[in-house]
Amino acid sequence: MSFSYYLSKNLKVHTIASPILVFTCFTATTGYITISGNELAINHRMGALYSLLMPVVCCYFLSYLERLKVFRLVGVSSISLFLRKHLNLILPYLIVTSIVLLLFPYIDLVAEASVETLRSLNPHWNVFEKLSMQLLIAHLLWFIGVHGDNTYHILVSSELTSYYVLPDLISYNFFTGFVILGGTGCIWGLIVAAIFLKKGQHEKRIAAISSPLALFNISEVMIYALPIVFNPYILLPFLLCPLINASIAYFAFYSGFVSIQYVQEIPWFTPIFINAWLLTESFRGILLQLFLVLLNALIYFPFLKANRDNNLSGKALDVLMKRYTAGRLIEEGAEGSYSATQRKEQINAHSLKEVTEALNQGALTLFYQPKINPYNKQVVGFEALLRLTNKDGTISGPWFLETLEQHNLLHIIDNYVIDQLEIDLEQFSKLGLHPKISFNISPKNLLTGGYRRIIKAFAKFPGQVEVELLESSYIEDFNKTVSVVDSLKKNKIDCAMDDFGTGYSCLSVLSKLNISTIKLDRSLLPEQLNSKSISLYTNLSEMISKLGFKLVAEGVETADEEQVVKQSHIDCVQGFLYFKAMPVEEAIYLYMTKGLSENPATQKTAADNDHATST
Repeated sequence: MSFSYYLSKNLKVHTIASPILVFTCFTATTGYITISGNELAINHRMGALYSLLMPVVCCYFLSYLERLKVFRLVGVSSISLFLRKHLNLILPYLIVTSIVLLLFPYIDLVAEASVETLRSLNPHWNVFEKLSMQLLIAHLLWFIGVHGDNTYHILVSSELTSYYVLPDLISYNFFTGFVILGGTGCIWGLIVAAIFLKKGQHEKRIAAISSPLALFNISEVMIYALPIVFNPYILLPFLLCPLINASIAYFAFYSGFVSIQYVQEIPWFTPIFINAWLLTESFRGILLQLFLVLLNALIYFPFLKANRDNNLSGKALDVLMKRYTAGRLIEEGAEGSYSATQRKEQINAHSLKEVTEALNQGALTLFYQPKINPYNKQVVGFEALLRLTNKDGTISGPWFLETLEQHNLLHIIDNYVIDQLEIDLEQFSKLGLHPKISFNISPKNLLTGGYRRIIKAFAKFPGQVEVELLESSYIEDFNKTVSVVDSLKKNKIDCAMDDFGTGYSCLSVLSKLNISTIKLDRSLLPEQLNSKSISLYTNLSEMISKLGFKLVAEGVETADEEQVVKQSHIDCVQGFLYFKAMPVEEAIYLYMTKGLSENPATQKTAADNDHATST
């Protein structure tokens, strides 16, 4: 069910309907649930081979059929988006179910014949070959998300699953007591390694959650949540630790260092150390387990470190999901606003449908436009700009924001921007880079609690983040805006006024502002070197500078405009004359090659010299 949910999420099909479809087809075709008279029985081993195949078949078929217009019962209409989406699932749902019910009996016949062939093979392996094959095959199956132990028991004959490792030591007790300590993959070793991993917050959290279950040799949380499944960084130690444990434990028993005192099966969920004492009635058995756990931790540690440095996990993984699921979240929010907006013009419904379809088919991303010191051409920071990567690979601007604002859904986009910027700042930080980055957030969201989310995300980047506000925020609710800006400044998050000079700018507000930066809109730049426009721009800049604000000129696109900006002693500029907005990878490279020195004293001296030269 979990695999079905996340696969349907990635394929952008219904995340409730898809798992239900998978479960229905799975139970109907595999014998997982059987009814005999008045009894309902569950055979947990039946269908193990289909636990990955069924979600893949059902979800991909449903995704394909859902996109075909011929199977849509309802087009764009005045009915709820939520209802329309579910009505359009009816035909694809029925077709997928029919295909599976017709197809899988034949697949089942082939699978049964293959399993019987494998079971008939009873190679004359020695004990260590049996141990190695069982551990390798079971763990490889776990690695691809299939229950390895159950599947291995289905695939091979009983002679390869139940045997004596040594006299009085059955394979069951050997595995549960001295090989897979904490569950499949020797999870106790992985938990210990995670505890000592610096900056591994995600790994530490998963280890803390897994520990109570690992006490009873249940490893699924670590396997699926770290994850180990399909994780190439963890594959080698995941296979190596059980083999090493088996070799060392076998030698310890064979040499007589440890001996078995109890020959009956000990339940697999018996906690570590307790099962060793019950089997050996000796502290040597406990010491052997402790040694194996520490050895496993040493083996896992370098691979876990590589996983931390190279894999998306925790916060980063959540943000990656948000990039591709914004459309689904907006659909959910749209249903809530439907009743309030259904009497508006039909075009609004069409517009929202366009937005949700575009976001479902594409992916949100952040681009970064450099801010330049116009006197020495150094990159002094960036502005984070929202972009949409369309399904054909092209990049478009956030044309959908106005529609989302009409439906009170902008908070979904704001949350993505904050989370993605946090991840990108961490990327800069790992390389020893600390640029100042500004970003926009909807005024309504900011003033109604969004600033708390900003503080939580960016307080750990002091002086690196600047929130851009519209002048209208002050005019509409001056006291509230001042209070929010003060809260941000206390956490070393700066604020700027964006697009100053557009609309009805109120000069009287300037003296009361508690922000640090004013961004002059491109509309203020002189056209064709008009002398009056130049005078207005330079005098306005001088006045704002005397009030103690830093100045940013937006939209500088020509050399003449750059000259006016320099004459006005602007602190930094943005515009196509220098750079267009770029992906974070390009922004990182640009800042490494053309960014300011990370030494604050050096920055100040350089800036003073540049202004003096300009004057």
